[in-house]
Amino acid sequence: MTHPRESRHLSVAPVACAHCGLAVPAGLLREGEKEQFCCSGCRQVYTLVREWGFDQYYRLVDQQQGTLEPARVTGRTFEDFDDPQLQGEATEAVGGERCRTRLYLEGVHCPACVWLVERLPAALPGVDEIRLNLGSSVAEVTWKPGATRLSAVGRALDRLGYTPHVHRAARVQEARRAEDRIALARLGVAAACAMNLMFLSGALYAGEYSGMASAYESFFRWFSLAVSVPVALFSARPFFRTAIAAVKARTVHIHLPIAVAIAVGFTASAVNVVRGTGPLWFDSLAMLVAALLGAQQVQRGAQRAALERADSLRGAAFVEFARRLEGDGPGAPTVEVPISALSPGDRVEVRSGELVPVDGVVLSGRSSLDNAVLTGETAVQPVREGDTVNAGATNQGARLVVRVDAAGEKTRIGALLAIVQEALSRRPALLLKTDLLARRFVQGFLLLAAATGAYWLHEGPAIALERVVAVLVVACPCALGLSVPLAMSVTLLRAARTGVFVKNPDALGRLRKVGAVLLDKTGTLTEGRTTVARWEGSEAALRLARALESESSHAVARAFRASYGRPVTVVHSVEDVNEVPGQGICGTLDGRAVRVGNRLHVEAEGVCVPPALDASARAFVAEGLSPIFVSVEGHVAGVAGVGDPLRGDAKGTVAALRARGIRVRILSGDHPAVVARVATELGIPAEDALGGLSPEEKRDVVASLAAPGHDGAVVMVGDGVNDAAALALADVGIAVHGGTGASIVAADIVLTREGIAPLMEILDGARRLRGVVRRNLAFSLVYNAVAGSLAMLGLVGPLLGAVLMPLSSLTVVLSSAYSGAFARRRPVAAEKA
Repeated sequence: MTHPRESRHLSVAPVACAHCGLAVPAGLLREGEKEQFCCSGCRQVYTLVREWGFDQYYRLVDQQQGTLEPARVTGRTFEDFDDPQLQGEATEAVGGERCRTRLYLEGVHCPACVWLVERLPAALPGVDEIRLNLGSSVAEVTWKPGATRLSAVGRALDRLGYTPHVHRAARVQEARRAEDRIALARLGVAAACAMNLMFLSGALYAGEYSGMASAYESFFRWFSLAVSVPVALFSARPFFRTAIAAVKARTVHIHLPIAVAIAVGFTASAVNVVRGTGPLWFDSLAMLVAALLGAQQVQRGAQRAALERADSLRGAAFVEFARRLEGDGPGAPTVEVPISALSPGDRVEVRSGELVPVDGVVLSGRSSLDNAVLTGETAVQPVREGDTVNAGATNQGARLVVRVDAAGEKTRIGALLAIVQEALSRRPALLLKTDLLARRFVQGFLLLAAATGAYWLHEGPAIALERVVAVLVVACPCALGLSVPLAMSVTLLRAARTGVFVKNPDALGRLRKVGAVLLDKTGTLTEGRTTVARWEGSEAALRLARALESESSHAVARAFRASYGRPVTVVHSVEDVNEVPGQGICGTLDGRAVRVGNRLHVEAEGVCVPPALDASARAFVAEGLSPIFVSVEGHVAGVAGVGDPLRGDAKGTVAALRARGIRVRILSGDHPAVVARVATELGIPAEDALGGLSPEEKRDVVASLAAPGHDGAVVMVGDGVNDAAALALADVGIAVHGGTGASIVAADIVLTREGIAPLMEILDGARRLRGVVRRNLAFSLVYNAVAGSLAMLGLVGPLLGAVLMPLSSLTVVLSSAYSGAFARRRPVAAEKA
């Protein structure tokens, strides 16, 4: 729900909806009724709000001068909410017989919505409390399982127009929030103590110049020590913990110099307090810890944003319930069940406007699906009986019944999202090199810190210690450590949003210089389906051919049925249908003899192909199409050019690759003559068009090109099981949209958008990623070298170093965020032959 400035009562024309204030269509006006409604959802919500005594809701909306939207009421039973496994993902016991469940609510937009939802327990026995977070739209429902059911809560929220969803990530997000809370507490303690220590230090500094009684000086020194203890033992604990763990593992962590600096500075200051003489650095150390924790908080915010984007991608692809059909027959009842309860072979119902919950095959119904989650495109795809559908697609048309092939994590989108998680968790080779460089950097600066202390010792222990602490602070290679992982994470997430799923992050690094791109033909360069690309002859003959081919399941028959996007002509009688394998089909349609097939098939009844149609057939062959003749009543009335057409972006993409100096070759199992014609149309030299290859021969070609010492990376692009070995053996394997499971497993990168134009985006994205990494590394190295030198010379103190170090990390964060890799798509213009 969201909120009206217009009047809620019927008074003037046009008539306003009593709930949302929008105009009521004339067909929905009810004579004699004071309140009119623009839809049944608004009527139901308005009636319920009045019935439960929540009329103040509308007054609150009017006071806020908000604008409501028409209420969306799904009418679901929410029986899946009562599933113990589903509840276990978002429910926790809170003492006694009460539970707390987190639900995400659609349609929450203003404080009035919060007021209405939080008043719901007054109308629901067994519900103790509902707390709704306006920013996240997540409601925490405290309820008694013995007095009510969670499905009843779901139905009540739905009837108010707030469609609920079980908040599956609740526990993970609660853990993140707990981590954020303790981090903020550490930062708050450090900042508060630093402010107080500055006042105490100011008093001591003033006392050095104007004089201070010994008792007061001793009090301020001991009080400074007491205030700094929480900073050292609580706020700085993460630095000590990681440093100690690294020492135990006999390695060097980037927090080691920070931990040494804090430990040395605090210990020396504490010793001076006990001795009653000597300088104190408590204020500088507290400011140092506060600055470092503040920088980490900024970095943590960027990481949380990335995790939330990944969660939103998963949330957009998965639904938590499905309507399973119980029993056989068209009138079988539906039962709402959680996705985890589905098994292969089950039948589920998908209503208009809902997400497809499973991968499967349409058993009944015709509709249009929006596959934007998988493809990144908003174009709709028509589906009918026998078509395959994927989880995450939005049904934009009529009701469908789908047979379940896979559900949940086993669906295609589930596998693709697992690819993203796997890629994000892998440590690329470049990152390993950067970590090694950071460790060597820390080791070097520890030696330089020792040398700095020895050099400045002649100025006194206090000066030497200050210089050592400054060197240790600026030596922390935080920016260096962030350079690669941050840039890589941003690139992987952006690529996923554009339909490019990177399984192996190292593949982007290997695309630094590409020597050859090897392309499969069928399904990669072509659309992978047989279609009627050309037709010459009578339209009436084509209609009869399509009607006759409706009796066959052959690929050519499917091409005829799907041609020109029009329904198949209905005939009154189809008799004597006979399909000749390898030749064609014949039959009698409404008393007319019709034959559809190759030349041998139609000439078998003693007819000759007219010269004009014969010329058209030869032209089709020259274009790489197979001629299919249609005869009616003993006369050849038309010829169709059947084939697998090139993708619209194939020619432009190949031209763009060749313009970059990349050698483009075709590896196909099709007949060499067909492959040669495709290569000619794409402008690929004949020697680079290899046809008639077995999977083993494709593998051998890739192996020969990818041998050690070859010039540039070898990229293999394919979609089938016969490409899997070649994909695995290439320097970079790319599986195109619609590829088989074997090709997806073998590939380094998986495309979920049609065509091969994303190849150019991958090359550009890899190039931009390299530029960002080089920029980040260069900046971090220059910063550490310059700041370290200035610290050794005494020109940068510990406090200034604590300020400069987070600024350097923030610069790397901004550099990665604005990298431009996979930021926007620039499709390759398709060239027409």
